[in-house]
Amino acid sequence: MSPSLSLRVLWPLVSLAVVTEEVCGIRSSGGLGGLSVGGSVHQVDVMVSQVVENHLAGCHLVLATTENNGTLSSSILRRLLDIGQARVLVEVSKLFSQDQPVRDHLLQKLWGDGRLTCRALVLVVDSHNTHLLLRFVEASRLWLRPDIPTVVISGSSVATSILHHTSLRNTIHLLYLALENVTHMRPIVKTWLRRGTTGKDGGERVRAFQRCLYCDRGEMGVQLLQRSNLSAPNHWEDNILFSDHLDNFMGHTFRVVTLVYFPFITYDKDATHPEGPVSPLDSLDVRMLDAIAAHLNFTYEIREPWDGTWGVPLAGGNWSGIVGTLQHEQADFSLNLTPSPARMEVITHSRIYTHDPLVIVSLKPGPLPRHLALKRPFVDEVWIMVIVCTSSAGVILWLLQKVWSRWAAQRSIRLDTALFYSWGVLLQDSPGSPPANISSQVCVGWWLLFCLVVTTAYRSSLIAHLSVQSKFPPVNTFEDLLSREGWSWGGLVLWGTTFLYFNQSSDPVIQEVYKQMPTYEVEQGMDRVLSGSFSYVTVKSYTKIDIASLYYDEYGNTPIHLGATEYPVLGGNSWGFRQGAPFLSQFRRTKQRLIETGMVDHWMDDVIKIKVRQIRESRSGEGARMASEVEDGQVVLSLDHLQGVLYLLLLGYVVAFLALVGENMTFRHVARLQPSQTTMKESHAGISFSSG
Repeated sequence: MSPSLSLRVLWPLVSLAVVTEEVCGIRSSGGLGGLSVGGSVHQVDVMVSQVVENHLAGCHLVLATTENNGTLSSSILRRLLDIGQARVLVEVSKLFSQDQPVRDHLLQKLWGDGRLTCRALVLVVDSHNTHLLLRFVEASRLWLRPDIPTVVISGSSVATSILHHTSLRNTIHLLYLALENVTHMRPIVKTWLRRGTTGKDGGERVRAFQRCLYCDRGEMGVQLLQRSNLSAPNHWEDNILFSDHLDNFMGHTFRVVTLVYFPFITYDKDATHPEGPVSPLDSLDVRMLDAIAAHLNFTYEIREPWDGTWGVPLAGGNWSGIVGTLQHEQADFSLNLTPSPARMEVITHSRIYTHDPLVIVSLKPGPLPRHLALKRPFVDEVWIMVIVCTSSAGVILWLLQKVWSRWAAQRSIRLDTALFYSWGVLLQDSPGSPPANISSQVCVGWWLLFCLVVTTAYRSSLIAHLSVQSKFPPVNTFEDLLSREGWSWGGLVLWGTTFLYFNQSSDPVIQEVYKQMPTYEVEQGMDRVLSGSFSYVTVKSYTKIDIASLYYDEYGNTPIHLGATEYPVLGGNSWGFRQGAPFLSQFRRTKQRLIETGMVDHWMDDVIKIKVRQIRESRSGEGARMASEVEDGQVVLSLDHLQGVLYLLLLGYVVAFLALVGENMTFRHVARLQPSQTTMKESHAGISFSSG
């Protein structure tokens, strides 16, 4: 930090701007009235210290001056030190003589720690350097801090340029102390005179004016607060200082920018004046805006953005659409607008009041083919387990009989016979008599228990699957879209934060979905959905209206399925405000009351119900575009339900026929190899486990 610039960062949050006509003296021909240097400086620093002590105590105080000798600023600084007020001293002329990096660093540190709750700015400048003062105020970005009160001490020659300067356009509390008659300033609303004072007070008088933003029939005005003698003691304990809390905007007309986004906002446009104000219609944001306007006493005028878009970044740090309109302060605030980190760098948002996530719209899952009904009671893993266990049981039974026959010198059984026996037990039709040895009987007993459990489970599950038709799994997530074969999807026309959500997402799944997602209007997308094998990605508010009004029959049935997973688009829905808007806190408080009382949710449901009813009435007699299939509670099994077992029977006949062909071919082949053999040994017709 340059040693020529005295800057100490201490504690505060109020802007106190002190401007004097002359620094080292007061000219007799004008300026502040011809008082001696010592007397005027003493009285001014006393008044400033009284204002600070009674109204700005404990604030982080920034004292900036353009004086060359610094007589008045030094006196004010000593007075502030006497009352124990923390301060930062800035010599404005030396600040702007610094290199740009040093200057930017100092200005960043100007307002102190972010944890501060009160700040103040004191500016001391002569009339020849008013432009330098206002340049400093602009560079300090005071317009972004509307809650910082400002006190100005000056003569009439610079009053208008300071009170109406753009750098102070958002300052709510601006106090002007004039050390002479300010004849060209018109006091507005009220004039407060201290008891015992008259217009004939001796000596030079000081007049306290307060600049108010909306007091002159909703526009900026000036109020005369007090008139007293400069040489007389002054008291500033009254609550008239910094008393404007903007609870009444006195009929001020706010400029509102928005686009149609039902159920949040809708309006009618004048075809003859497309760029003029629009006429708002019943919608959620309009109801909220009317309630806030009635509470805070203001009116509004709604227009569309110049390019008809919500807002995306452009070159040079500018934005298009609604965001760009607020960025360049061509409107005071917007209605429904989704906040994003990039947008919040150029505009301010109020509290989130609702959410409108993305959802996946598809047809309800269709029924699975009935010819596989016999297989569905068990999953593939269970079927594999049953086949392996049944085959293993036959092999184990054959091995037990093989070992027993050697020990007992009895006849064993063939492997195919044991396999048929295990499968026969599973199918509840075991062939032949049970084995004679104990080890095989134990094996068969446990196998019977296993078969009892498996067949009972299969039978009950089969009844359920035949009675209630199984369906394909629904499409609920973006992962489902990518994993389903032969499936396609599309989305709503992307704009604003919906476009940013897909375009700037780092999620590979979302990137892949976006890469393969064409855009459709809502009606076109829903027609594709009804044709099957297609999903439509849209916002949930659209689905509430379109599906309820067009795709439900009189019994409440619909063919449409909404994905269970909702994808929030950034933070939610709020209103956008130009940066530094002095009325933001009042809007926030009033909206918070509407949210806490449940009015926002109630209005949203009511607006949607009214819209759905209007659409249904306009389509009276047309019916729903597609009704869902509804089955009776009592299901009678038909050939359609039992087609699986018929296919299985047909498959068995085909296998038997192929076996017959195979046997015939085998017989002929063996007959050729053994032409002398005219007869074949007869095969055993039965199965017996009894010992010979």
